[in-house]
Amino acid sequence: MNAERDADMDAERDALNSTLARLSLHATQCAEALVAVAAAASDPQIRAVLAHRANLQRCAAAELAARAGPLDGTTPAAGQARRRDTLPPPAESGELPLLRYAAQHAARAAAAYGEVLRQPMREPELRLLLAHYYRGATELQRLLEQRAMEFTPSRIAGMAARRPARPMH
Repeated sequence: MNAERDADMDAERDALNSTLARLSLHATQCAEALVAVAAAASDPQIRAVLAHRANLQRCAAAELAARAGPLDGTTPAAGQARRRDTLPPPAESGELPLLRYAAQHAARAAAAYGEVLRQPMREPELRLLLAHYYRGATELQRLLEQRAMEFTPSRIAGMAARRPARPMH
């Protein structure tokens, strides 16, 4: 009976480690996307904010990887999960496509954190940490989407802004 319980606890711990490794991968990919958009950012203040957010994502990735412990990445399931969790980079270069790409990564990270937080968890400290990372990912997603919305078609093309048509009475 103890052996059964130990096996269940080991399986639960392995599943948690795998989940933490996947969350670490999301944070790493988000950091890489942020570095790319920071390099392309036209505004130095935004560049600094994005570089700072990339550093926060790297720290989150390192913390999650450390908590996950060593994993055997040679299993086919691990390779499939890695491929499934990877978004292809944008075909176009420039700040706007990179902003959208980074926003997609932030959204995927937030969704992954949310999925884990909806499950029961034995470690309250880990739940608090994941909730903190979830808030950070959702705030980052909003920041990136807001910045992308600032790129109006008239600003991108360098054209004068169109005036909205007056309502007809």
